Amino acid sequence: MCSSYTLLSFLVLISAFFASKFLLPAKELPIRILNPSGPCTVTQKTWTLTSRPSGPFKSTDATLETSSLDVCSPSPNSLIIKTETLGLDAFLRTMLDAEAFHGAVNLTGTLPAFGVGTVVSSGVNSTYSPGDTVMGMLGASNYVSIIPSEMGPFPVLPFLPPALSLGLLSLTTGLTAHVGIYGVLKPPRKGDTVVVSAAAGAVGSVAVQLAKRTGAKVIGVAGGEIKNDYLREELGVLAVDYKAGDLGGQLDELAPEGIDFFFDGAGGEVLDEVLRRINYNARVVICGAASQYSGNLNVGVVKGPSEYLKLAEKDSTMKGFVVLNYMWRVPGAMLDLIYLWATDKIELKESWVEGIEEFPNAMVKMFSGGMVGKILVKV
Repeated sequence: MCSSYTLLSFLVLISAFFASKFLLPAKELPIRILNPSGPCTVTQKTWTLTSRPSGPFKSTDATLETSSLDVCSPSPNSLIIKTETLGLDAFLRTMLDAEAFHGAVNLTGTLPAFGVGTVVSSGVNSTYSPGDTVMGMLGASNYVSIIPSEMGPFPVLPFLPPALSLGLLSLTTGLTAHVGIYGVLKPPRKGDTVVVSAAAGAVGSVAVQLAKRTGAKVIGVAGGEIKNDYLREELGVLAVDYKAGDLGGQLDELAPEGIDFFFDGAGGEVLDEVLRRINYNARVVICGAASQYSGNLNVGVVKGPSEYLKLAEKDSTMKGFVVLNYMWRVPGAMLDLIYLWATDKIELKESWVEGIEEFPNAMVKMFSGGMVGKILVKV
């Protein structure tokens, strides 16, 4: 009874929060400023795209632009936000190409990133107030002037650490992992052998933990000793180091019985090696293809699954997904992740980088290795 009452209370609070921000009509109020006695002009630092990467993203592909921003004069419908934290996601690299599924960034445009920040001032038509914490596509900038609808439907949940909204409870991270493991194809079950690629990253490490909770045998694929030690020692699963060579041999040693479920965030060679080892009625969930994100997309050079006929031979299924097409699953997934987090049954390791100046270097590290879990920039 107590747990049901607590859950009901939480749902009521969440519903009230959404209603206050998105459903109730705005009131005509004067411009509101967090610190009326403070300076009206601040220095805005913004990373812009100066050249489209021809391969892996390089810090020289972006330039840090500095300008003055008047925080005392927001337009009627806009907010001025001081960015506190930025989160990095692998798909952001794809947005730097001229053609991008998630929307291409124009040259001289702001590098994309989801962020959490504090409202400094709000226009007369805004439902937000100075001091409110907000989350959305803020971009790689320490201050941003934005219309709330441009941030996307990503509110910061009340009563929880804001960083959770960029990681474990983020649509692009924890919720993607939850939907991919439980909602796209028949989920793993006790006795299954599950492989997760990009397993030490933000999405992959959550997927590993969720798969482990089903009672399945879980093998994580990642690159380098740091990431593989994390998988073995902290997450308690088997690990394959694709950078060590003989990927197929490593899989054979750890999964001689074959593979029943594959959550793929890497694509390329890893996908082919897994397909060669699937069992009958295996399920392959395509979440992403980080190995192909550095310039291969939309130009005809993606390394695809050359072993796709194994799906027919083993009467198996491969299905891709975008979490936005599974929004009906998100509320339940979020409640489950909140419960698991609150009871210390799941975690998302955070790798922090200090300063907006380090944002492009953090993007480089996201693909070059050495950083585990969710990469966050403390602006």
